[in-house]
Amino acid sequence: MDSVAARRAGEMIEGFLLTPILRPMIAGAGAIGDYELDLLAHEIARHERNGFAELIAERLEREP
Repeated sequence: MDSVAARRAGEMIEGFLLTPILRPMIAGAGAIGDYELDLLAHEIARHERNGFAELIAERLEREP
């Protein structure tokens, strides 16, 4: 898998894992729905460096 695809896959997986963690933290805001919450989680994963997404990407890049 190339580095761009591996990074994107890592970001998506991390975003999916972040969504249920973020949901209770912003539940009281009322203005953020599921779509916005998913976008927020994926943006956090995209901008994070040396995080879970990078670990996944590094592993995917090593696969034949």
